[in-house]
Amino acid sequence: MPLLGAAIAAATCTTAAHAVTPEWGIRAAIDVNIPGKWSNDVVSYKMFRPGVGATLGGVSTLYLTQGFFIQPGVSLFYDSYAFDDLVVGDVAGGYTMDNPSLYKLGLRIPLTAGYMFDFSSKFSMCVYTGPEFSWAFAGKIKYGYPDFDNDPDLALFNGFEHRVDLAWKFGIGVPVGPLLISADWAIGMTNILNTPDISCRENRVSLAFTYNL
Repeated sequence: MPLLGAAIAAATCTTAAHAVTPEWGIRAAIDVNIPGKWSNDVVSYKMFRPGVGATLGGVSTLYLTQGFFIQPGVSLFYDSYAFDDLVVGDVAGGYTMDNPSLYKLGLRIPLTAGYMFDFSSKFSMCVYTGPEFSWAFAGKIKYGYPDFDNDPDLALFNGFEHRVDLAWKFGIGVPVGPLLISADWAIGMTNILNTPDISCRENRVSLAFTYNL
């Protein structure tokens, strides 16, 4: 991640030059995961239903000038969604399940830049954007059938999906005392499928609450 490292280094140098004190905060979010369609050069088709998730972690807000800020962070995330219109069954026909669920647990590292608009002494609003890196250290497709759930060839990260993902975030926030209430949209930039001829990107809408310490 040379670009991310350079951005953090630049922010650190600028902060030191202006003697900026970072503001630390705890961020919790409710996420709606919206996987895109599977697509190739010929067709695209819906394979997943949206699902819900959650994020919990910390952020550091660095105000480089009046209003302009950079906000790196790190969070633990839980994602879930399900297949759409998919039936799984064994060869003998003794077991079938509609739309298996998919779960992920991992780390998410955003690096956003934004601006805080002070419209009055009582009302402010910020806008922000930037990349967000995700790494899933655990994940599973739940078939609800032991022979499938315990089969390594049917595991989530054994040839089906990548553990890493990169998205680009856009968001707005409103401070209320020490609390920042924000809503953002993360657009998937990389293919999450571990296949050369089919691609799919994960998108996400979040409602977040950041408490500044």
